[in-house]
Amino acid sequence: MLARKLSETFIAIVVTSVLTGCDAPVSPGPTAEQSSVLRNNNPELKQRQADFLNRIRQADPAHQTIERALLNEQNELGLILGRTVEMDKIPDLMRTILTQMAGEFPGQDLTVLAYAPSSPPRKIGTAHLNAGTHDMSYTPAQ
Repeated sequence: MLARKLSETFIAIVVTSVLTGCDAPVSPGPTAEQSSVLRNNNPELKQRQADFLNRIRQADPAHQTIERALLNEQNELGLILGRTVEMDKIPDLMRTILTQMAGEFPGQDLTVLAYAPSSPPRKIGTAHLNAGTHDMSYTPAQ
């Protein structure tokens, strides 16, 4: 019971940190990993993507909620979630991340893919934001 309460509290802190943009300094420019997946975008978009990824990573430096965060060339965010994240909390986490992404990348359809921390990572679900209608959806993996 205590572990569940701590996990819920931690998720709330991570989500709040991501939403408020974190006050932690952002590293200058994308990492080599980020550069490889962002190479076809314009420099301003690349920097915004790198900054967004850095805010996610800095909000959870111990990787308890989000072990890895990556953006692909289609601006889809992939999240490998920590083992302590409860399945029923994932849709809310995904909606929160989509809301933050919509502020960072306005006018774009957005997708967030959640993965379990297995080897290889197993897809848990997909969240999507339709930029035209502002409708958000979450679909658990089969």
